[in-house]
Amino acid sequence: MMNIRKNLVALSLALIMSLSLFGAASAEPAVVCEKPGDFTLTATPGNRSMALSWTPSAGVDTYDVYYSPRAPYAAQNIVDTSFTVTELRNGYIGYSFGIIAKNECGSTWSNSIHQVATSATGAPAKPSIELNDNKLHTTGDFVIKWTIWNGNKATSGRLLENGQEISHHYYEEFGNSSEQSTGWNFRRPPGTYTYQVELTNPFGSVLSDPITVIVP
Repeated sequence: MMNIRKNLVALSLALIMSLSLFGAASAEPAVVCEKPGDFTLTATPGNRSMALSWTPSAGVDTYDVYYSPRAPYAAQNIVDTSFTVTELRNGYIGYSFGIIAKNECGSTWSNSIHQVATSATGAPAKPSIELNDNKLHTTGDFVIKWTIWNGNKATSGRLLENGQEISHHYYEEFGNSSEQSTGWNFRRPPGTYTYQVELTNPFGSVLSDPITVIVP
């Protein structure tokens, strides 16, 4: 009787192990969930706008369009690979743009782009540069001023003194004037100084003619 019981127990264990092995062999492999693939964002500035476009992300369901300092989305759950952000400030340097690709497994960020909106359609127009020397011969004080009278405007500019940068500024567009200008005040010891201004926007840069100042 004891042997019969032992044999029944051994048979039961063998049957359980066989069923377990059969179940393991016949189970389907676990599905790996993957978030959207990497992709690249590009941006083209416009008048108070920024046209965004990006390469498709593999496995994506929808995209969110992010930009700061607004809070924080220009659009959500879109399926296109382009979007234009509007109502921006021309020349404002604080904007940052990015795209978030999403699916049920997670999200993937594009590269970020820091770009300025502008009414320009090409590089800045070449500026004129002039000297106001009312106090040059008495105190060594003078003013260097550049002006764009018409044409594409600048979003930044730097002043060169004897070939070296001594000032860098950013410019926002205000109003509808076609003119743009900036001046710098100087006091220099006796000597000869040459000045040029380099103006830049998202489409390129331009360098003014030089102007020479002789402080007696």
